[in-house]
Amino acid sequence: MNSTVHSDPLLAYSWFPQSESLYLSHLHEIVYAFVFYVGVHVLVAPVINRVVFGRTYSSITSHKLKQDFDIHTVSMVQAFVSLYILWPTLSIPLDLNVATYWDHESSMVAALSCGYFVWDLAVCIMNFRLYGLEFFAHAIGALYVMLMALRPCCQSWVGKYLIYEASTPFVNVNWYIIQLTSSKEIKEKRQVPMWLNAANGLCLLLVFFVVRICWGSLANLLLYRQILKAWELLPTYRAVGLLALNIVLTLLNYLWFYKMVRIAQKLAAKSKKD
Repeated sequence: MNSTVHSDPLLAYSWFPQSESLYLSHLHEIVYAFVFYVGVHVLVAPVINRVVFGRTYSSITSHKLKQDFDIHTVSMVQAFVSLYILWPTLSIPLDLNVATYWDHESSMVAALSCGYFVWDLAVCIMNFRLYGLEFFAHAIGALYVMLMALRPCCQSWVGKYLIYEASTPFVNVNWYIIQLTSSKEIKEKRQVPMWLNAANGLCLLLVFFVVRICWGSLANLLLYRQILKAWELLPTYRAVGLLALNIVLTLLNYLWFYKMVRIAQKLAAKSKKD
């Protein structure tokens, strides 16, 4: 099922415009998105960080920490890009057949997200000691889900799950604040106003809880119901794989939220003691 209401403005640049395969017709978007994020990582992020953080960033001698700054900046860019492109897809009804529905705009969102998660996976592999198994698993799971959306499969849910990215800017700001104020590898530390730290922390907890815990849990129940309803139309490996990966990604969200709450409790206790 294809909807003409949701169109892809980048489809005119497709390398395989006549192909019936969504992988081929949207391949250019996957490749261009990957190249874009590599360019942001290598060329743009260092410039942004020098402008925003000045000598604090320039004086960092640790290659890993500098890389971490640049990677978080790419993540910040991706969050705003995702929120911009997914907005029109939120109007797609929730009750569409997950095994047959597709449209070119949702395909574009999935393809552009694939390009980012290919970059993300490469970063997690090259910096495995820095990011560990959690982020590696998240990168693989997210990439697999977006690739499955181009089968098509569960495509009407792409934008509805990418709304998770609303919490990413607050996560990154929180990380910047921690590094600027307490990292042992930064010699020229910066003072961050307590009100900014507290406001961002509260926004982080609130937005993360609403979009990833509350909405994420509800969306999972609705999606599971639709997958079971369309079970005979989906290959068993695909249905089982999507359900399993969705559970893993959801558990990661719960784990990260638990860690955030614990950190917030420790900071509150320390502030009270001081």
